[in-house]
Amino acid sequence: MPLAASTMTAARPLAAGPLDARFVELHLRFRGPLQRFFRSYRLNADDVADLTQEVFMRLGSTRCPADLHCPDAYVYTLARNLLRDRARRLYTRAAKVSVGIDEVELVCGAATPEEAMEHAERLSEVLATIEKLKPAARRAFLLHRLHGYSYAEIARTTGVSVSMIEKHVMSAMLALRQLST
Repeated sequence: MPLAASTMTAARPLAAGPLDARFVELHLRFRGPLQRFFRSYRLNADDVADLTQEVFMRLGSTRCPADLHCPDAYVYTLARNLLRDRARRLYTRAAKVSVGIDEVELVCGAATPEEAMEHAERLSEVLATIEKLKPAARRAFLLHRLHGYSYAEIARTTGVSVSMIEKHVMSAMLALRQLST
């Protein structure tokens, strides 16, 4: 389908001279291998495209020698240098926002050995106090506080009044409260 005259633009021919033809030849020859080379460094697709384009930008610049005796070596040296520059830039950016390990105070949420020993002693005191309770008070207290039963459920299960269950739980609480004094 022919293009309308308004959509056609005057574009520069791809191979106007010997230098342009040489550049097109280098582009066709190295584009795929360069992309594979950059992907081998586990770069994302955008970085691969950017670095590949940068290689060809530098090849097309006036600083690039017109007659390359060994274009493979030149192109891959250029690519490796671009990777090094990228790594250096990333390292510099990371260094600006990173914090040294000596500057950070790391706090451990775990108990110190002394605190763990105190907790163990305290727990053994609580267990001993619960063991000293009357069996009915111990059962009512454990069912209510440990297993989450209501006073009415405990009363129904044990066959005693709710008032009696309240008294058993209160006596257990009183005995435990005396531990803290």
